[in-house]
Amino acid sequence: MKTLRLTSKAIEKNINTTNISLGGSVSSYDDERVLEFDNDFGSGSIMGIQLDGGFSFLQYDVCFREDFKISTDSAPLKPIFFMYCLKGSVQHSYGGTNTTSTLDEFQTAILGGAGATSEITFTANRRVKLCVIRVVDDASIKDTKTLRQQMYSLFAKGKEESLHYFGTYNIRIGEQLAQIGKINQRGIVKKLLVEGILNLTLAMEIEHLQSDLKEDENPTGSLTKYELNSIVEISRKIEKHPEIQYSIKSICTECGLSASKLQEGFKLLHDKTVSDFIRNERLNKAERLITTTDMNISEIVYTVGLSSRSYFSKIFKRRYKCSPKMYQDNKKAEVEAVTA
Repeated sequence: MKTLRLTSKAIEKNINTTNISLGGSVSSYDDERVLEFDNDFGSGSIMGIQLDGGFSFLQYDVCFREDFKISTDSAPLKPIFFMYCLKGSVQHSYGGTNTTSTLDEFQTAILGGAGATSEITFTANRRVKLCVIRVVDDASIKDTKTLRQQMYSLFAKGKEESLHYFGTYNIRIGEQLAQIGKINQRGIVKKLLVEGILNLTLAMEIEHLQSDLKEDENPTGSLTKYELNSIVEISRKIEKHPEIQYSIKSICTECGLSASKLQEGFKLLHDKTVSDFIRNERLNKAERLITTTDMNISEIVYTVGLSSRSYFSKIFKRRYKCSPKMYQDNKKAEVEAVTA
């Protein structure tokens, strides 16, 4: 097994150290570093971004050819790690112990907070997409101190013990973190967008922890991991192609799920019924077409999979508080004002 030891609190240094070990190439964009590699060690990318207030973010999208362990020295900063596995699974342990825990796909974990070395092991020949939010234990940063205190209060542990929470599955957190991969901006704009997503993710992580500790009803209901993954996949297809004439029957056939489990999954993931989700994505696509093309409203109605212009106008106005034509005229006026 190949082992990499990281000792710096700086994302830039840790990415560079990882690159020396893996032999890839590193791209830099202000506070963001992206390591890409494709060689005898494996392939993939590791993105890191240093944020304000003691926060940093790492995203691994990797597949190693042999077991690969990353050991992170927690002393003296004693950070807290919020982890979420978007794809695959990893093993976690603390240095000096024989106890190993598995962080599975769609699962969240809260770790660290003490001086123990945190170790993550990637299994050979398995693609893993892992997100890690690192919060530095810095008493001079008020929000970080408050967060640390809240974690120990929830766990009811002494401050010299390491946090060790592996939660139930939560696909809403995964969908939230997946938004980071959709950000096309660079520099300060991306940094601000990432900070917003991570702050919301942390709130969701803590809420999920509180729910688990109270032994509330399983947030995933009766759905298995395979069924959750099926819901995620069909949701992405609808987002990409909302114009298709879907039916509950056709979606159930494609997913291999019953109608009740399909609706349960959409309610869990999107807080919407299947029909509401499809309608919402058609509106999203319609708004993009209005903004970015010269198509008239009737053409747009047809393109997004609807047949009634009056119905489209009704649901569009309900969301955007004006008719599609007025919205289109306003967007054209904004463009003309900018280019004038």
